Amino acid sequence: MRVRYEVVRWWLEDGEFVDEVLARVVDVDGLFADPVSPERERLVLRGCTAAPDELTGDFHLGISGSQWWLLADLVVHAALPGGDLVASACVTQLIDGGDFGAAPSYTLYKDLRETGTCRAVEGFPRSFENVWPPVTLIGCDNPGRIRPAEPDAERGPYAGLRALDAGGRIVAHAGVALDVASVSPSAAGEGLFDVVLDQSRYNDEWVVSRRPAPGARGAWRVWMDGVPAERNLWAPLSPEGRMWWNEIAAKAPRTRPTAGVHHVDGRHATDEFGLHLALSEALVGPGRFLGSVYAITGMYEEWWFVPGITLVWHEPGVAFEAMPGYFLGLLKNLRRNGVDVVLESSTPDLADRLDRCVELGAFVDRWLAGWARAEDVEPQDLLDNWHVWADLPGRQEERILAGDANVLQHAEDVELQPVPTWLTVPTHSPEEVALVVREAGLVLLEPETFMRRGLFDHPAPKPPAGYSVRVKQGDVIEVVVTFEGAEAASGLIAVVGEDAVPHRIATKPEHRRRGLGSVVMGALAREAVKAGASDGLLFATADGLHLYRKLGWDTISDVVIAANGEEKA
Repeated sequence: MRVRYEVVRWWLEDGEFVDEVLARVVDVDGLFADPVSPERERLVLRGCTAAPDELTGDFHLGISGSQWWLLADLVVHAALPGGDLVASACVTQLIDGGDFGAAPSYTLYKDLRETGTCRAVEGFPRSFENVWPPVTLIGCDNPGRIRPAEPDAERGPYAGLRALDAGGRIVAHAGVALDVASVSPSAAGEGLFDVVLDQSRYNDEWVVSRRPAPGARGAWRVWMDGVPAERNLWAPLSPEGRMWWNEIAAKAPRTRPTAGVHHVDGRHATDEFGLHLALSEALVGPGRFLGSVYAITGMYEEWWFVPGITLVWHEPGVAFEAMPGYFLGLLKNLRRNGVDVVLESSTPDLADRLDRCVELGAFVDRWLAGWARAEDVEPQDLLDNWHVWADLPGRQEERILAGDANVLQHAEDVELQPVPTWLTVPTHSPEEVALVVREAGLVLLEPETFMRRGLFDHPAPKPPAGYSVRVKQGDVIEVVVTFEGAEAASGLIAVVGEDAVPHRIATKPEHRRRGLGSVVMGALAREAVKAGASDGLLFATADGLHLYRKLGWDTISDVVIAANGEEKA
């Protein structure tokens, strides 16, 4: 009879984990499970400011920002005088931050938006720890050795199950509490027993790993038959199952891709884990591990990039439709690291559209590097966008997108930010983007234009009579035009590699219409070329657009800018 699981106890000895097999098991029943849904509780919302008909569905309750509860399927049964509401819900505690003071505040949230406040909320009579269903060991060979672990802060031990494949290789670990509720002879074989393990103390038990959710079952079963040798065996799984597949694959050998042409089957890339698994199988084959799902997207070290990789991505429209921002961010990151990506789609013109989106994102990437240096900020690169902590009045944060593929999600998220936040969107469809961000509740600001120009032949007119040019070298090059010793016009330019980004080009009102903007730009371009730059990138305001066009700058795209409301400024 094949043994599929082992009951194990681990402990730490001289810095290394040592394990002991307590029993061997033919199979396990009830392992893949979610916590038992909590019972419905009667609640009284005292002095609730929300209308009773608004309180239907799932809500979060925050108590003084210290405790957070989920009120699932909240139903109001009666409205009493003074705003008191009699209600019921399935209540689960999410965060216990400890004592919330003598005069706590109660706030209700629906979809992350504040719905109302309460003077008090009554009806929390019990502990709200998760309750897990029992686990049954089918065909256990040594039930007498199974007993609860004794916690030791330094050594453990840790207890649980580990799943084995047909060759005895460890596939995965599962956390279970070893509290034996019953033992009975098993039909699986003579001398074997069925052992029921009570899991009511699961949250207190020192376990090897967390308990797998129902969606993990399919992934475990495939790998327990042996290391997968075919592609797309994960495709029928849910996103949760695909996540567990990748966790199991992490225990397989980590393989570095080789140079050459690799084909990505994009038909099943309907979520982040599916996309990752499709890419992994293309680069290192089925049953191998490329890295965590975020290791390939620029958020962590891109350890696997090697020169000479070409990816032929078949049916990219599946990933683009399911997760446009994530997919375009991935393509941008792949190309940024020297991977040649060829898109092959059965949808007419989609590959060209995606190429244009990725190209725009690459331009924004280059511009942002120079702009950040000139502005002296450190943007956080997050796939299809960058977060900037500007810390300016009315603009504490800014989110700059690589394109407009996922603008609705970003606009809705920016609208929810508690501080003044700008959303900057380079786009080839400014009217559509403006409509989307406005419908999300953002306030449109003055649009700008994304522009580009080669710098070697940039016009560099001499200053008018009486004016002189002063250049200050540094990490950021500064040009100042003076008249009788006073500043008349100025500008900055930051050089990053072969790119240069002009910034803060300005002329004093009393010196305008004398061509000083052209003088500043010409001097900046000349100095940038000396510093190794060949290409210029900038965001032009409406006031500066005429100047840049006159100097030969070409439009890359429009730029829509919006903010999350004047009341937050």
